Amino acid sequence: MAEDNNHKLLRVEGLSCSYALPRSWPWLPRRRLPVLDGISFEIASGRSLGIVGESGSGKSTLARTVMALHRPDAGRVLLKGRELHGLDAASLRRARADLQMVFQDPYGSLDPRMTVARIVAEPILARSGFTQAELAQRVREALEAVGLRVADMKRHPHEFSGGQRQRIAIARALVTRPKLIVMDEPVSALDVSIQAQVLNLLQELARWQNLSYLIISHDLAIVDHLCDEVLVLSQGRVIERGAPAEVFGQPREPYTQELVRAAAE
Repeated sequence: MAEDNNHKLLRVEGLSCSYALPRSWPWLPRRRLPVLDGISFEIASGRSLGIVGESGSGKSTLARTVMALHRPDAGRVLLKGRELHGLDAASLRRARADLQMVFQDPYGSLDPRMTVARIVAEPILARSGFTQAELAQRVREALEAVGLRVADMKRHPHEFSGGQRQRIAIARALVTRPKLIVMDEPVSALDVSIQAQVLNLLQELARWQNLSYLIISHDLAIVDHLCDEVLVLSQGRVIERGAPAEVFGQPREPYTQELVRAAAE
């Protein structure tokens, strides 16, 4: 299904999630811990959204649910009009050509046994219709887009710095030519000087390739730098939303005010 007339790339409607807790006694039913409660938002093509909140607010669960890695208790996630949690495995793999993820730890998310070429090609290896020459070309294009050399294709992750490894992870996300990239704390594991380089790279990629980002972060400066809109998450609920300059400049909720004060210290 094509995008609707409002060009909404991603639509999240009434998303609620919980996790089963261990039974206190074997004969008692499992209790559940609520994590997300009725989350709704939209991302238009070429626009980016940030989700901020303290640890335990539900940010990472939201990222995993948007990626269809976790099934919600209620609500829907629609990418270009398709409900992701209603797709069969083959259809979901095809849909993920438009939806990729970059994880927090650039080393832990890369298989140390694989070459860079194999790592970057991984998202499209399972898709039919590509020749070896086409695969190699896609990998070269992705590496060049993030400022790495074609000569790096034969190397392994341990041969690179942290910033370079995160560039490899971004290249892997780019290789399918996605419309949306979900990023969970994409630069928090990097040194401050390297963070700025990666953030500038992400900004340039968004402009060059009309990419949209969903950025999960506790760092308000990152969201302010990259996003057009921000949602503030507290105990699994959206308590404030708007342009970063508005939300961070004049926060209405005491919780958001505390986040801004803590970021300024």
